[in-house]
Amino acid sequence: MNKNQDPIETNASEIYSKIDFATELQIHRLELEKQNSKLNDAQQLKETPDRYAAFYDNVPVGYLILDKAGNILAINLTGSTLLGKERASLLNESFSTYIVQDDNDRFLKHLQQTFNSSTNAVTELRIKGPLGKVTQIRLESLVIEDAGICRTVMTNINPIKETVDYNQELLHGHRRLMQNLFKIQEEERRLLARELHDELGQWLTAIHAETETIAYFSEKDSTIHISAQAIKECIKKMHDAMHDMLSQLRPILLDTLGLEDALLELKKQWISHNPHITLELVFDGKFDKLSELINITIFRIVQEALNNVRNHAQASQVRVCLHRKTGATATEDTLSLSVEDNGKGYDADQIPHGLGVLGMRERAIAAGGKFFVRSIPNHGTQIHAKFPLDSSNRRRKTDVL
Repeated sequence: MNKNQDPIETNASEIYSKIDFATELQIHRLELEKQNSKLNDAQQLKETPDRYAAFYDNVPVGYLILDKAGNILAINLTGSTLLGKERASLLNESFSTYIVQDDNDRFLKHLQQTFNSSTNAVTELRIKGPLGKVTQIRLESLVIEDAGICRTVMTNINPIKETVDYNQELLHGHRRLMQNLFKIQEEERRLLARELHDELGQWLTAIHAETETIAYFSEKDSTIHISAQAIKECIKKMHDAMHDMLSQLRPILLDTLGLEDALLELKKQWISHNPHITLELVFDGKFDKLSELINITIFRIVQEALNNVRNHAQASQVRVCLHRKTGATATEDTLSLSVEDNGKGYDADQIPHGLGVLGMRERAIAAGGKFFVRSIPNHGTQIHAKFPLDSSNRRRKTDVL
C-alpha cells in the first residue's frame, strides 16, 4: 500500500470488489437455474407424447379414425386387440371386413348417420375377433368437420350382454315358477272349497235339521226351545261365514256361469261388508269363452284391488271397468281391466310394504299380460291390466266349464 494512500479508502475498495464478485455469482446462479428449467421443460415435452400414447393405447375401449368409406386410418392397441390383428396391418383396411355379415347394413347406416349429423351416432353390432370369436360391440362416432373423417369409440359389451341374458333367463324362470305356483294355489283352493262345501256344509245342514226338530217338539217358552233357536241363529251365521270363505277360496259362479256373473256376485258381497264405499262395476264387451287362466287372473286382481281399497285407500268411491276389444285379427283381440278409487293414494316411487300390488303384477304377467299402477298422494290410485286374447286365452269348445 502506498504510504500516502488513505487506509479507509483502501478498505472501501476491497469491500466494493467483494460485493461485485458476489453479485456476479448470484447472476450466474440465476442463469444456471433458468437454463436448467428450460432443459426440464424440454424433457417433459419430450416425455408427454409418450405418456399420452401409452394412455391412448391402453384405455379399455378401442379408438379409431374412419373415413367416409369406413376405412381404418388410425386405431389404438385395444381396438386392434378386439379385431385380433396387428395394428399396422389394420391401417387402410375396411372396418366392415371384421363385421358379421348380417350386421354390415347396420354399420353402413351408422356411417351415413355419422357423416350427415353433427352429433354422436351410436349403434350396436357384432364383429369377428381372434379365432372367429364373435364379440358384441357398441360404436359411438362423431364427425370431424371439414376433414372427411370421424372419431369412433368401440366398446366391448359382451360382458354386459351376457349379464343381461343371464338376468333375463332368471326372470323368465321366475315367471314360469310363479305361473306354476298360482296354478297349484288355485287348484288347492278349489279342492279346499269343495271339501268345505261338501263336508262342512252337510254337517251344518244336518245340525240345522235336528235343531228344527228340537224346537218343534219343545214348548215355546222352555229353555230347550230358546236354546234351539239360538243354535239355529249360530248355524245361520256359520253358513254365511262359510259362504264368504268359499267365495274367497274359489268363486263358484266363475266355474259355472263365467267371469261377469262372478264379478257381480263379488260386488254384492263387497258392498254388504263396505256400505260406506260406492262401488261401480262397468262391463264393455262380451266376456264369455275366456280361458280359465284369464278368468281367475281378472277375478283375483279385482278381489285384491278391492281389499286394498277397503284396508288402505280411505276412499268413498271405487270404479271397476272391464273392456274387451275385438280386433280384425286374433292378435288385436285384447282384454283391459282398470280399478280406480278416489282415496288418499301413495307415492308410487316408494317400494310398497305389502304384497298386494306385487301379487297382482305377478298374476298379470304370469297370464301373459301387462300391469300398471298410477298413484298420487291425495289423488287416488289407478290400476290397469291388459291381456292379449290369443288362442291360448280363449276357451276352446272342448274346455269344460
